[in-house]
Amino acid sequence: MTIKKIIASAAVVLTLGATVAACSSNEQDSKAQESHAAEAEQGAFPTTIEHRYGATEIKEAPKRVVSLGYTDQDALLALGVTPVSVKYWDGMTPDGQAAGNWSNKKIEGNQPRIDKDSEVNAEAIAKDNPDLIVAVYSDIDEDTYKKLSKIAPVVVQQGKYEELQQPWDVTTEQIGRAVGKPEEAKRQVQKVKDKFDALKKRHPEWANKELGVATIEEEKLAVFSEGDPRSRFFTQLGFKINPAYAGITKGKFYGEVSKENADLVDSDVLIWDQLSYSPKKGKASVTEDPIVSKLRAVKGGASVYLEKDLEKAFGWQTVLSLDYVLDNIEKPLADATR
Repeated sequence: MTIKKIIASAAVVLTLGATVAACSSNEQDSKAQESHAAEAEQGAFPTTIEHRYGATEIKEAPKRVVSLGYTDQDALLALGVTPVSVKYWDGMTPDGQAAGNWSNKKIEGNQPRIDKDSEVNAEAIAKDNPDLIVAVYSDIDEDTYKKLSKIAPVVVQQGKYEELQQPWDVTTEQIGRAVGKPEEAKRQVQKVKDKFDALKKRHPEWANKELGVATIEEEKLAVFSEGDPRSRFFTQLGFKINPAYAGITKGKFYGEVSKENADLVDSDVLIWDQLSYSPKKGKASVTEDPIVSKLRAVKGGASVYLEKDLEKAFGWQTVLSLDYVLDNIEKPLADATR
């Protein structure tokens, strides 16, 4: 698997896998899969959500929500809404679960149907009998959006952001408006931002450190640009992204270097991400590599290795997963910056 495929959320081009079926003909099929929807805030409806394909009007509080974006269920669960079905993110969601371990406990009522189709299966979605389809962290095209809109109102990401690059706080508040919980969405976002601020305040020394987020493959390394969400996580904590990375990324959200040029990646602190995809499926891919292990940040203990739930939660970049990361990243960062 290439670095680009890993980064671009499995980079699946979603197409319509079946003709649109009438929702009314599937009401009986949907009864076994009831959703849990929190009560909407007063005055929340009707509402209109503007997005990259136009605008979607939602007239009343949705009772049955399909989560078609790879990570959209986290925002829904944070707002007390358990979707009737969720999109499975291969390699990033535990098999058999509807969400990551940091948010799975928030599921109420029946477990959502787990959608593992590689293409958008309109027939299966119609059988969910939704009154709202949330497809924000999704790469569905406009034609698919229009066809799904015949089933239920569809909400996708805003047009001013690059595909799959909408910030987590914008996504949370957008989904909050769609399900009638705009004020609760703002509270959930602020809670996470306050946690960022508190952690930054506890470690003023981080402002003096240059940091890089990197990945490793058999023959090459990759780093993320200053504007990428993975890097922004650490600038929110006071770190500066290694300015040399701009020459590697060259205006893109990531850039690659051969292992022979690994010195270009070295920094005061290195965060090693996506280790489950690495040659040895973990930290050993870095520490046992004959070249990379000699980097100052590796040899000197100034590296943080994101593994297991910490890796997955960091990759999700949602209101719930970031809350989990912030609760578990302080010690590894403090150890790496002594």
